[in-house]
Amino acid sequence: MSLPETPAPSRAVLERNLEAIGRLSPDTAAGIAATAPRADLDFELAPDGGLTAKVRELGRSRSLASAKRPVSEGERLAEGVDLDACGAVVVMGFGLGHHVRALAERLREFGALIVFEPDLGLLRAVLERVDCSEWILKARLVIATDPDDHAGLASKLSGLDALIALGLTIVEHPPSLPRLGPAATAFGQTVTGVVRSVRTTVTTTLVQVEPTLRNLLMNLDHYTGCEGIGELAGTKAGTPAVVVSAGPSLRRNLDLLAEPGVRDRVTIIAVQTVLKPMLERGIKPHYVVALDHHEISRRFYEGLTPEAVEGVTLVVEPKANPAILDAFPGEIRVAKDDRLDMLLGEHAPERAPIRPGATVAHLAYYFARHLGCDPVILIGQDLGFTDGQYYAAGAAIHEVWAAELNEFRTLEMLEWERIARAKSVLHRTTDVYGRSIFTDDQMHSYLVQFQADFLEDMRRGLRVIDATEGGVKKQHTETMTLQAALQAWALGAGRGAQGGENEASSEALKSNAAEGRSDPSAQHPAPSAPSQIIDRVRRVQRDARTLSTRSREAARLLAKAKDETEPRKINELVHKVHAIREEVEKLGPAFDLTMYIAQTAALNRLKADRKIGLAGELTEMEEHRLRTERDMKNVSWIAEAAEHLSIMLHDAADCLAGGPKITRDASPREKGKKSGGIRSRV
Repeated sequence: MSLPETPAPSRAVLERNLEAIGRLSPDTAAGIAATAPRADLDFELAPDGGLTAKVRELGRSRSLASAKRPVSEGERLAEGVDLDACGAVVVMGFGLGHHVRALAERLREFGALIVFEPDLGLLRAVLERVDCSEWILKARLVIATDPDDHAGLASKLSGLDALIALGLTIVEHPPSLPRLGPAATAFGQTVTGVVRSVRTTVTTTLVQVEPTLRNLLMNLDHYTGCEGIGELAGTKAGTPAVVVSAGPSLRRNLDLLAEPGVRDRVTIIAVQTVLKPMLERGIKPHYVVALDHHEISRRFYEGLTPEAVEGVTLVVEPKANPAILDAFPGEIRVAKDDRLDMLLGEHAPERAPIRPGATVAHLAYYFARHLGCDPVILIGQDLGFTDGQYYAAGAAIHEVWAAELNEFRTLEMLEWERIARAKSVLHRTTDVYGRSIFTDDQMHSYLVQFQADFLEDMRRGLRVIDATEGGVKKQHTETMTLQAALQAWALGAGRGAQGGENEASSEALKSNAAEGRSDPSAQHPAPSAPSQIIDRVRRVQRDARTLSTRSREAARLLAKAKDETEPRKINELVHKVHAIREEVEKLGPAFDLTMYIAQTAALNRLKADRKIGLAGELTEMEEHRLRTERDMKNVSWIAEAAEHLSIMLHDAADCLAGGPKITRDASPREKGKKSGGIRSRV
């Protein structure tokens, strides 16, 4: 009896595999396609029908899998992983893929599977012999090849945030570990950092859902009355921008921006925290950006007059606290927001979007790219505790702390307390000079996002100059001093006027205006709203109340269905629930805004779906009870979210009609009141 032949390389098999891998890891697929297969591998079929192989190295051979039972070996490794305890599994080493396949078939769409395999030649040799495309397409598989590429890994994991937030486990493939060596340790640190960043972002998003929507609604007057940013798109194409953040290194080079001619040749974009310190130094940025949720940000504008900020435009995401927009005495431009457009319907103004920022520093960077600026020069962007400090000297937050200062409580002590409070999430990294520096989980998450942005822009041929002169080292940037950067792109011989309204930007503004955009010099009006906008908000509020009522009815029907055993009665109850679902889905903005508020409910539903999907064999009745219980909890959460939305919309309509704005959360004593926050005249 003849044994099956070892599979020969097949171009068709390779292409199917690469197409499947390219879904989530396109750069890995391209790298495999461009790499020759390893020639020192000896493949053969094992008695259990699985592919096995040995690699010849230095006159010796080393097995990449069991010689007799590679398939069952992989299955045993996969069975030892507790999938209930994690939403993401990291595998060190692809090897011949048997263990990866076993994990993928267990996880399916209910988890993220991240494989580290730096040997592209090995991957090519395996993937042109074994068709893995079917199980790859059924899983959420990411293959990483660079142990140090934080930005690339973050990009690959985009869209898998919810699963990653559920937890992570690392699986070591024993035959691969000697081959991976120190790279496995390095990748473990990289993936842990990226996952920590994702979890921080998810947690922050869930916590900020209610404040975000409250701020959006309280800013309806500015959203419908202020200019947008569309006409500014590309007006500074090919000219440099300096993005000024509030890191402790800012004191080292900020004063260079005050030198004659700099403002005329460079577009200066500042985060709101440093606006007043810059003005005090005689440095007037062209733009200041804001997106902070808290009303304390009002302090950053106290004492400013229209004359002091003449020529400075505030660019905001409408999710910023309304106290900011009401406190700024100059021109304001507001970016597009899909949630407000959804609420306003036909009354929504024409606006251009800007990429949402995780922080105000991200927003400043994205706005520089919106203007068309290149290169973008970063200063004050430490993302670490340079010299044991959190903020730059003279930052506006120091004014907030001023009341606490005395001979026993100094700024240095408050700075250190701010850092020490986060000691459980502090960790060491490397600064721009190769030295050790502390950062924390929050700033590391900002770094991961920035590095993904820098990588994306680098691939577009754009440049990022890190002129912070301190802080953590950032991938995909060029490091130099601000003096050198200004000399290269602004102050050198032949440099023309760039930061101001030069001929190119003037023509771009005219072109944008010709396309129907508004007059860029218009000032924002006094807060007010036409009656049709108030009517629109009240109409959506009524729909939200209807959604809450109908969702509670659906929950009661599901409670009956959960304990019902007769199929006919179950079907009748489920049919009624489906009819309610179809009804509420037609409520448009009320339904969509409720889903936005109910993001925690969506995460809990994902957990329930995973539990059901990973439960293995269930009887029909067991599965019915689990799914009905999941749906019952979900619609109850939706009912609560819709009721809360109705209250928030009521407050928004009152505000548009001239009532006070809500600028912060209610205290525990005030939680029993109707409103979800504190009203203040701002």
